[in-house]
Amino acid sequence: MATKHGPLPHLRPGELTLLDYAADDSRDVVTLSDQEALILQLANQLQEQQLEKALLESVPEPETSPPSSDELDKELAIAEREFLEARATYTVRRKAARTILMTDPILKAVHLKATTPPERALLRLVNRRDVLALAHENLASAHDQVLKQLSGLEVENLQINQENRELVQQLLELTKQDSSWREELKDAKLLSQLDQLEADFKTSKAKWETVKSIASAMVVASGLNWADDDKLQALVLDESDD
Repeated sequence: MATKHGPLPHLRPGELTLLDYAADDSRDVVTLSDQEALILQLANQLQEQQLEKALLESVPEPETSPPSSDELDKELAIAEREFLEARATYTVRRKAARTILMTDPILKAVHLKATTPPERALLRLVNRRDVLALAHENLASAHDQVLKQLSGLEVENLQINQENRELVQQLLELTKQDSSWREELKDAKLLSQLDQLEADFKTSKAKWETVKSIASAMVVASGLNWADDDKLQALVLDESDD
């Protein structure tokens, strides 16, 4: 199923509907008057000044004589703690004030008791917020499900590759002593597949030997006492052709 966002086959129909609801809508834009915009700007400036004031009040008065190194470390630790406390206090107060200021107009809008245009405009925005929260929750769940499926497929792919390598190895072990059987094969497609498997095996073996050599060199160059570690010793001294 496709929407205006493009084809998204991994999403269910209900999730696609929520995605459409979450799209930008010009009706959700609230136009503020010049006076309202000025009020918001002044409120932001006031909050910034209050934060600066709280931070300045948390700074201790300078001492007349320079402190020693130990005293300076202690004063720095105290100043840092006071700074964090002042910032945390300001943040809590700011959030509490915002919550109080937001609650009354939202309640009026939800219960259809709004008297001003901005309050009446909040109802649609509140509904939009709830839809976005629901869409986010469902899309996050779908994303997690896709990640789980991808992880399972990756594990399955690794298992299949391992089985293929083992089968090719068994085939080569069975046929390396006697290749006369190839002359009896008349199926060109089967011969082509066999040649491709042998070529793939040689390529994979070459890559494996390269990686093994690099790992062995890294262990030796690291300075580790690999001689006393059975696994590291096997990695460094392994000269098998398997």
